[in-house]
Amino acid sequence: MADCGHNVAPEDGKTAYDPALHHRRSIRLHGHDYAAGGIYFVTLCVADRRPLFGTVVNGRMALNDAGRTATACWRAIPDHFPQVALDEWVIMPNHVHGILRIGGGTACQGTAPAFGQPVAGALGTIIGAYKGATSRAMHRGMACHAPAAIWQRNYYDIIVRDARAMDNIRRYIRENPAHWDTLRYGEPRYFAGDRALLDLPMTAFLASRRTGMACHAPAACHAPAACHAAACHAPAAGRAPAAQWPERPACVVGGFLSPMERAVFDACLGDGTPMVWILAHGLPEHFPPDVQRAIDGGRLLIMSPFEAAVVGFSAARAAWCNQYALHLAASAVIGQLAPDGMLACLLADLHRDIPVHYLTDATGMELQKNEHVPMSATKSEGDPK
Repeated sequence: MADCGHNVAPEDGKTAYDPALHHRRSIRLHGHDYAAGGIYFVTLCVADRRPLFGTVVNGRMALNDAGRTATACWRAIPDHFPQVALDEWVIMPNHVHGILRIGGGTACQGTAPAFGQPVAGALGTIIGAYKGATSRAMHRGMACHAPAAIWQRNYYDIIVRDARAMDNIRRYIRENPAHWDTLRYGEPRYFAGDRALLDLPMTAFLASRRTGMACHAPAACHAPAACHAAACHAPAAGRAPAAQWPERPACVVGGFLSPMERAVFDACLGDGTPMVWILAHGLPEHFPPDVQRAIDGGRLLIMSPFEAAVVGFSAARAAWCNQYALHLAASAVIGQLAPDGMLACLLADLHRDIPVHYLTDATGMELQKNEHVPMSATKSEGDPK
């Protein structure tokens, strides 16, 4: 077994944090005390997203030596931090997902220590020790085969605040290998519409089902809400102003499952914005008249990997739709975002570095922006999504 001594020495031989030299912006939740008790869903990514830890075979993770080292070091975390208990976790080819309980396991608000100052027992200290231990063990065990930098700097976290969030995240972690396989091999096979739309630069629009906020439709789609997407009728109120989107999209892609996404679909039908609609079920035999007109006019492509006999809603199929939309997109716009939902998990697990823009509500406040999303986003940075 790998030697997984979790001391707090800097990983990969890098110098310790010096605020005079390192000007990184923190992606932790401002004002939250990560040294207090709490339950955290964390994601750690391999540098350059290399598939370092193995591969997914038939929906199950097949670990290589590096993956077994990462596994042994994760299991050893409570040996070095007795206040930490492990919950659900998984080692994936190029990232790690895990739930950590620190102390009493209740998320607390408090005065956070200054960014860059290591605090004994804090989440950042634990993650830094784990990354350092795995890096040292892999460099010793893999010799010249180990890359110089094992991990992407920083990590992403979600504060788990209730039982429903915990259940959603546990399911997401358990199903992660199956979703990885589905994304790679579940290409759409059934199409209705102009497949030339796939050649356009696409903007994914995704929004959570629930956040307790009103719906906001995108800037480029400011038509009357008189249309309907299939059998779904979206609310007419609460459209975002035109300044919300960074630019008018050439083509919008998504599963259009949540109320806010359906409002976007309706409005884009109205003003003729091209769309690619990824179905979470088989193609129906007939479409509503407004949808059929968009198909006939070359403004809408509908596609699905599922046979016509597949009907109804499935959380796994919905997750695939969102993953595939992000897979196709050159950029993404995020509406309302439940910080403990599946969409937040998918963004934390994003396998491509694309610009991500967050809509704001009428007061100018960001809609439930989650602090853990990668800093490359344009804002600088299922069931329920």
